[in-house]
Amino acid sequence: MTGLSKHYNSHDKYWAGGFLHDPATKSVFLHHRDSNTKFNPNKWAFFGGLNEGDETPNQCFVRELEEEIGLTVGEDQVLFLREYMNEDLNTYRIVFYVQSNISENKLTLGEGAGFAWVPLNKISNYDLTDKTQDDIEYFMRNGD
Repeated sequence: MTGLSKHYNSHDKYWAGGFLHDPATKSVFLHHRDSNTKFNPNKWAFFGGLNEGDETPNQCFVRELEEEIGLTVGEDQVLFLREYMNEDLNTYRIVFYVQSNISENKLTLGEGAGFAWVPLNKISNYDLTDKTQDDIEYFMRNGD
C-alpha cells in the first residue's frame, strides 16, 4: 500500500475502489452502472464503495470486489494508485488496482448493469464517470 497517506483517518467516511489491470492486454476491468443508482447512472466506473466500520481502505476495496463481482483477492495484491478529496461528493477518494487476467465468465455481477475488460486504447469509446476518467488518465501517465 505504498504511498497511501493517513488523510482518510480524518474523514469518518471515505470511498475506496478501483479496477483490475491486465498488463499483457493493456486492459482494465470496469463496472457498468445501472439506471437505478443515485450517482452516475448508466456510466462506466470503478468497483468500490464507502468504508464500513473501522476497515482500512485496502480492506474496503477487497470487500467491494467480493461483493460486486465475486472476486476474492488478498490485501497483498492491492496496489495503491492515488488519493484525493472528491469535492463533488465531499468524500475522500482512494483508488487502487489489482493485476489480473481473470476471465469475465469466472466473475458474478453483484450489482449494476454489467462489467467488461476495456482496452486502454479504446477507453474513450466508453461513457466513464468524470472521476473514473481522471483516474484512468492518471494511471496511463503514472501506473505501470
